[in-house]
This record gives sequence, C-alpha cells and structure tokens, in this order.
Amino acid sequence: MAKIVVVTTDEPFYLPLTIQKLLETAVGKDVKRIILLPPTARKRTWKTLIEEQMGFGYIYFVYRSLQYATFKALSKLNVRLGGRYFSVDAVARAYGVPLSRVDNINSVEAVEKIGAEEPDLIVSLSASQIFSKRVIRLARWATINVHNAPLPRYQGMLPSFWVLYHGEKETATTVHLMDETIDTGDIVVQKRVPISEDETLDSLIKKTKLLTVDALLEAFSLFSEHGGNPPTKPNLPQEATYFSFPKKEDIKRFRDSGRKVLWKGIY
Repeated sequence: MAKIVVVTTDEPFYLPLTIQKLLETAVGKDVKRIILLPPTARKRTWKTLIEEQMGFGYIYFVYRSLQYATFKALSKLNVRLGGRYFSVDAVARAYGVPLSRVDNINSVEAVEKIGAEEPDLIVSLSASQIFSKRVIRLARWATINVHNAPLPRYQGMLPSFWVLYHGEKETATTVHLMDETIDTGDIVVQKRVPISEDETLDSLIKKTKLLTVDALLEAFSLFSEHGGNPPTKPNLPQEATYFSFPKKEDIKRFRDSGRKVLWKGIY
C-alpha cells in the first residue's frame, strides 16, 4: 500500500474522466489528496489561452466555450450524467478524496499540503506548472509524470496534435520520473496506442487520457514490487523532439491533410 498525492489541473473536458477512472480502481483508496492547479501556467495569461483556442477556428471556440460553461454549471450542481462528473473537484467530492486548490505548486502552501500526506508517490497529471526540486523530493519513492506521447519523441505541448500532424501510425502514454525540466526523466512505463485512419484530435486525446490509468497502475505495481526503485529506460536526449502549442498555419496544414479536430468527417 502506497500513499499517493495527485497534482492535476482544473480542466473539465478530459481530466475528470481520468481521475474518476483512477479512483474507481483498487488503488483509489491510496490517493490521499488531489492538488488542483489553475488551467494555465503562471506565465501564460487567459488572453493567451483564448488566442490559442481561437486558432482552431470559431466553431471549435464556440463549441468548447459552451461545453466549458455547461460543465462548470453541472459541476457546481454536483450532477452525474452518463456515469461521469464534470470537474476534478466534483470527482474528488464524490469519492471522498481531500482536494486543495493551489495557485503555485512551488509555494509554501503547496509544499505543506503535499508534505503533510507523507506521500510515497506524487503523480503529475497534465499539471500546468514546472515542479521545483523541493516539491519533487517530497515523495519518498518518486515524483512521476504522465505524458501522452512516445517519449523521448514529442515532448512539450499538445502531443496528440503533433503525432497526427506528422502522420504517425501510433502514439503512446508514458509514465516517467520527474526532474526540473519538461518530459525528460527516465521512463517507467510506456503503453502504445494505435492511431486509426479516421482518428480526430479529440478522440486521440480521450484515448490516451483513459490509457493513463492503465499505465499508472502498472507503474504503481512496479514501484511496490521493487521497493520504490523500479527498473527504468533512459529518456535519451539525442532522440528527443519538442513541440510548442500549434500555430494557425500548423492547424491549417493539419486540416488540409484531412485530419479533423472534433468530429469525424465534419470539423
């Protein structure tokens, strides 16, 4: 039995499903606290976030905005529809896991909240901020991150977009040790994901996010079996590729290649 603290982001589209699936497993009882960060990094403003989303077009922006508002309302009402909740906060309440909202993962407040749980493992799930060495070392065994890409390739932002952009036939969900740089620690688990001909950006993100739980369960078992020191594979820097958030011209080329963002054959 390990004590786990999950650090994630206040994002309503995919992460509530991932967190819910994790808490429904036998390991769910080992999650002692969820630390919830703002949905965007401190150096990236809401204006930047909106401009990035607008890059996918007005239809996408309006659809996501309406979906966001609806999910927020359903979360406040603590509604469960179709077997799912609509925010990480709502999932935490439903499964009785303490949740702390923190503006800065490296603040004294965050360190105290995490440290009080004396975690064996800290798990970063789409966390919007870079962890300091002090935070990383709060875990007795390790702080690990999940990146939905075949590391060392496709480090950085929105990897599901870039694997589709480059015509890859498969991608992966990777659990790796965390250090103070992005997506560079040694690999603990990597689970491959086939990409279908009619895969959309939305469907691939959902597929990899849900596979996150399977990858984490395998990683947790490895940590337990090896006393907190599981076998790893090097995340070789000479094989690494890194991508930032796509620009408008990248999104245009993505669409011109026949790939869709939201719905097969439509948008």
